[in-house]
Amino acid sequence: MVTETIPQLKSLSLAKKRRLISELIDEVFGSPVREPELAGALAARMARYRRHPDTARTWADVKSRLRGRK
Repeated sequence: MVTETIPQLKSLSLAKKRRLISELIDEVFGSPVREPELAGALAARMARYRRHPDTARTWADVKSRLRGRK
């Protein structure tokens, strides 16, 4: 867990945690994908979603499924 690696995160206020999340999302998704294989995989997944949007899963469904594997 990240909080085990960076214990100072636990002491941040809720507002600062939200700001951190926002900045991390901007950093990860706000910049172009630099790895060609990853860019191709993401493009293929988006194309598949556009063809079959009814097969998409919510983040809550994915987390629930992954937690059930333990």
